[in-house]
Amino acid sequence: MKIRTKIQLFLSLIMILGIVLVNAAVYFLFYNVSLNAEMERVQSQANSLMEALAQNENIEAEPRQFLKAYIPPNGMIRVINDQEKVIQSISKRAEYYNLPFTFARTESNQIVVGEDETPYAVISIPLIWNDGEIITLQVTEHLTSLHETMSTLLIVLVLASLIMIVPIAIAGRLLGNFVVRPIQLLTHSMTDNPKDGEWKKINTNNRSNDELYQMENTYNQMIDRLNESVNRQEQFVSDASHELRTPIAVIKSYAQLLKRWGKEKPEVFEEAIQAISSESEKMQHMTEQMLSLAKNQQRENLLFETINVVSLTKDVIRSLSVAYSRKITLFTEIQQLDFSADKEKISQALYILIDNACKYSDDEIHVSIDRLDKELQLSVKDFGEGLSESDAEQIFDRFYRVDKARNRKTGGTGLGLSIALYIVHAHGGDIKVKSKQGEWSIFTIHLPY
Repeated sequence: MKIRTKIQLFLSLIMILGIVLVNAAVYFLFYNVSLNAEMERVQSQANSLMEALAQNENIEAEPRQFLKAYIPPNGMIRVINDQEKVIQSISKRAEYYNLPFTFARTESNQIVVGEDETPYAVISIPLIWNDGEIITLQVTEHLTSLHETMSTLLIVLVLASLIMIVPIAIAGRLLGNFVVRPIQLLTHSMTDNPKDGEWKKINTNNRSNDELYQMENTYNQMIDRLNESVNRQEQFVSDASHELRTPIAVIKSYAQLLKRWGKEKPEVFEEAIQAISSESEKMQHMTEQMLSLAKNQQRENLLFETINVVSLTKDVIRSLSVAYSRKITLFTEIQQLDFSADKEKISQALYILIDNACKYSDDEIHVSIDRLDKELQLSVKDFGEGLSESDAEQIFDRFYRVDKARNRKTGGTGLGLSIALYIVHAHGGDIKVKSKQGEWSIFTIHLPY
């Protein structure tokens, strides 16, 4: 069953149930009010008859004539003695004589339903007859007007309910369309996407800020993220292909050179072997960094353990100091700083920052460790050429290089800072860069403590 049909049926059933309950309440409330009014009217007639009997001293002479003057239009009057015998009984219709009766010593009123399912109001009043005998004066009236009124009211309520079902059904369908249309549009968009190689979003103009709008807006945000991811993927493939094209071209050129002159000219052979080996190492290094970048994006690869950040930093500094024969100074007052992290990944991120500082500066490098209330900071400062504002904003993008000629010379691929950023992000932190062009640059790792 479709959602539109479910909404229409649910709304219709709820509204019909509500109408039935309201109409039933109206019917029974009106019935009780009308019935009480009729009972009070018959009670008033019976009281008037009782007062007249008390004031008339000649009731024994013509009791039937006297009672006939007070008989209800649609009822009867009875006088019943204590032997359950009717002394007097007068009515304008013969069927009323078949109504049940009883002797009552206390005043009472009741409703009796006849064979035709119409109600009768029965008022019983005890009094002393002229001969001193205690009798029951019973006034009975057929409530035909009440029966007709209630029948008419029932017909009106039923017809009104049937008429109200039509707009309820229409409203249910309109509501179903209102709810289902955005869902259908979303389903259609999801089925068609991507269309012509592009992910399309849903038009959310002229819509109120309701849950359906939020659903569509969330879908559009997801499409934005997909577009961004696809663009990054395409850019990554394009950049990787571009970066690999140069070493492949070099290897291919030297291979052809070897094929032509390698056997005849030893110097060509040595040059070609050295060039091929160098470019192969560059390709291997780049491939390993791309694989590392892909792995670092998977947080499940992290292996958290308690590490001494100070000791870890000293190990990285010692290794790079020897490799570059450079002075790298650690500034910190902390001797022991335990921290929960992936030791290998954090070491890799710190290695990348210090390695870049060594490659792109010739002076001393400063490394500092600071612990704040809720944050651990690892800073690497070099006194090289610095970065411009535009370079600082893009320095963490894949394959971005400030000086491509210099990066080619130093063997840079433009992936190191991207890898470091992914590692830090996986730990819930971030990397910030500050720089003064021509003087210095500071890369700071911020990790939640």
